[in-house]
Parts: sequence; structure tokens; C-alpha cells
Amino acid sequence: SRSERIAKYNRLLRIEEELGDAAEYAGVRAFAEHRG
Repeated sequence: SRSERIAKYNRLLRIEEELGDAAEYAGVRAFAEHRG
């Protein structure tokens, strides 16, 4: 249903906010390591 989709989206946003810079840093580092 629509409300379920919105709730799921809101949860993703909240997780991103909580992780914040840490998630960005980890993503960049993983990308750099993957490129060799």
C-alpha cells in the first residue's frame, strides 16, 4: 500500500541521517579500494 511505501522510504531517510558522514566515508573508501 501507499502508506507502507512511505513508511519504508522514511525509514531509509532516517537511517541515512543517522549514518551521515560515516556512511559517505565508508562508501568512498570501499570505492577507492575496489578500483585498486
